[in-house]
Amino acid sequence: MDTNSTPAATIRDLFELRLIDGLPVEVDGKTIRYHVVRLRETGVAHERIAEQQAERVVMLNGAPRLLVSDAEFAFAMTVQHVEAFQCDSVTIPAAAIDRTLVGKLSTHDLGLIEKRIFLITLAAEVRYGNMTQQEFDSYVNGNAPAAVASPQPEGQTPDVGADSHAAESGPALLADFSGVDASRKASRDRG
Repeated sequence: MDTNSTPAATIRDLFELRLIDGLPVEVDGKTIRYHVVRLRETGVAHERIAEQQAERVVMLNGAPRLLVSDAEFAFAMTVQHVEAFQCDSVTIPAAAIDRTLVGKLSTHDLGLIEKRIFLITLAAEVRYGNMTQQEFDSYVNGNAPAAVASPQPEGQTPDVGADSHAAESGPALLADFSGVDASRKASRDRG
């Protein structure tokens, strides 16, 4: 998505999302629901904040360890993407938005936000040249590209498939699966 050639309304629409249930907030004994969320792209600083929020000290084998929960990190990153919640002329700015506030959303609305964040991330990939506009449009229209073949999960598989004639990977990789010292020659070369 080339932001220089795309109309401003389209770009604004990508960053603005209407929620179904809305964010419930108590004001003067009444529940107000913020149905519009403004999103933003995030950077390294946002990722660091999310990582710090996801850190937990746990005891492993009697010693304290600092671990980062993947689920907590993903949720904290979602919170970092939220720029504001809006209801009529009232706005909750990013500085007042935390995980507790976003935790009041319905599961459905949180899912809508996460889907939109995915599109914002893909749009950035188009802007940086890592993805074509056609690939982006294909994703938006629900046509994901074919899966790329992945390596065999069991390790080395000589004489299998189209690459059976190719030499096996280096000794270090073979050592991972065979338990042989990595400095020794590969099994085919031992004779």
